[in-house]
Amino acid sequence: MLYSMTGFGRSEKTTPEQTIVVEIKSVNSKSFDFRSRISSQYQNKEIILRKLLSNNLIRGKVDLTVTVENTKENDHSINTQVFNNYYKNLQKIANENSIDPGDLFNTIIRLPGVVAQNNNSIDEKQWADVMESIDEALEAIIDFRSEEGEATSKDIQLRINNIEELLSGIENEEQGRIDKIKNRLLLSLDKLNLKEKTDENRLEQEMIYYLDKFDLNEEKVRLKQHCKYFIDEMVNETLAKGKKLNFILQEMSREINTLGSKANSASIQRIVIQMKNEADKIKEQLANIL
Repeated sequence: MLYSMTGFGRSEKTTPEQTIVVEIKSVNSKSFDFRSRISSQYQNKEIILRKLLSNNLIRGKVDLTVTVENTKENDHSINTQVFNNYYKNLQKIANENSIDPGDLFNTIIRLPGVVAQNNNSIDEKQWADVMESIDEALEAIIDFRSEEGEATSKDIQLRINNIEELLSGIENEEQGRIDKIKNRLLLSLDKLNLKEKTDENRLEQEMIYYLDKFDLNEEKVRLKQHCKYFIDEMVNETLAKGKKLNFILQEMSREINTLGSKANSASIQRIVIQMKNEADKIKEQLANIL
């Protein structure tokens, strides 16, 4: 099963003490890249939350937003000194630049340090409620990633099947291919009037050596094996497998390229181009796989 790195999870919870809103967003990234916006009373929990999300989401650019509004009365106080300092400075700037100061009260009340909690200690029950919301949002984003991964898995499976079918088409096009190459070489010798001057035994040896370079059997066998290995890895129980699948795809692409370079056949070249197109589409999909 595949998991996407793109996902979104949200949770809302209201208790007698606080209103909690948690959002977790993630997009693809080469590693775990974490950013957070957490209400001030819980900012010291950021390391715990980083570890929780890293263990569960593993990879991706992850944004966590935890907004907590306390609903208890007298839970906050206004620092009048900080408020007055903000007011004087903003009023001065407005006057100096002929700017309408507008509603300074609503502006200042939102600035850092103006509103402070009366109790800076974290209530364990309230923190447990916050963690419950975070767990719900985390479960939601994992489900989202799973659904996205399932859709991607179906598309990749189709692409692999297409490559295998195209590979069968190469086998059909191979009939008589070596004989055609051999006949072209002999015809070229005839045109140059060199055939009568050539040692037949040496010519046969050189012909076998030359034609062996155009044999596609090894590449076909390896490509079949890589396709099977890719599917086996895609359906196993490992959670993070995007990097390994990318490596297998690179090996598949290498064999496809070699088939093209050794084809010496316009019809096989056309099939190889179709294979490359399917491999490129798989590569695009894997860029978002965990």
